[in-house]
Amino acid sequence: MKLSIVRHGRTAWNARGLIQGISDIPLLEEGREMARQTAYGLKTVSFDAVYASPLSRAFETAEILVKGRNLEIRKDQRLREMDFGIYEGENYMRNSELLRGFYDAPDRYQAPEGGESFYDVEKRTSDFLNEIRKIHGDGERILIVAHAAVNQVLFHLMEKNDLKHLWNGGRQQNCAVATAVSEGEGFRIIERNRIFY
Repeated sequence: MKLSIVRHGRTAWNARGLIQGISDIPLLEEGREMARQTAYGLKTVSFDAVYASPLSRAFETAEILVKGRNLEIRKDQRLREMDFGIYEGENYMRNSELLRGFYDAPDRYQAPEGGESFYDVEKRTSDFLNEIRKIHGDGERILIVAHAAVNQVLFHLMEKNDLKHLWNGGRQQNCAVATAVSEGEGFRIIERNRIFY
């Protein structure tokens, strides 16, 4: 089995440095163009199944990526972005305290009121990975379209590294493609941040 894991295209909140989380912020036209160029870059890759976060920025990215293909996009709540609770919509570039520990000590990051920890996200994304391994055969190619933190946790689960090393290798860029292959009981990441735009 081969997975292509894509982060959604750029949004206005990405551009302004605002914490998006589960807030349903649409793509900018720039984000749609990123997705169109990524779709062109993936045109020779055939997919057997497509899964996407139900948030519109990820779902629309998935729609653009598979436009013209006869594929159903399956919305999966487990792929929605990390919930930042009361910090949603706040500007983390102006107030770095909002995300204290998020990047430099993710294993100790304290979720804000109403939000999720990385351990919460790890549980739901682990369930998702285990399920697709049961549903899909070894020769299948799966497209997953989600978000920065969720995709990072997927990479962490595949690499089986300690949560404190979550951000080793950096954050996935908007519309970047990561590729992983199934190997034994897990996955091996071949490429993490391929850009087509």
